Amino acid sequence: MTGQGDLVQVEIFGERYALRGLGGEDVTYTQRVAHYVDQQIHEVAGGTAVLSIKMAVLASLNIADAFLKLEAWVKKEETAAAAKIEELEAELDTVIARKPSKGGPER
Repeated sequence: MTGQGDLVQVEIFGERYALRGLGGEDVTYTQRVAHYVDQQIHEVAGGTAVLSIKMAVLASLNIADAFLKLEAWVKKEETAAAAKIEELEAELDTVIARKPSKGGPER
């Protein structure tokens, strides 16, 4: 893990940045995030060598779009998992309620 004073050197669209660790994560995570941002900017730039504010905004929109779609998917999966857990709990309660006592079969 990186501490508050640890700097991570990254390159985004040809510019070097010294970043403090992101969210207390390790150096590799910060480098992965920077690499992803670099890829998004290069995709928007389409071979242009000069970064403009417009390209940075478009790359940010692409990143936000991916994040929001993933966030919606996670929420949907969490809801489905919670419903399945409730279903299984109800089924388990039914099975437990039918189980005979340890003294032998009920008559």
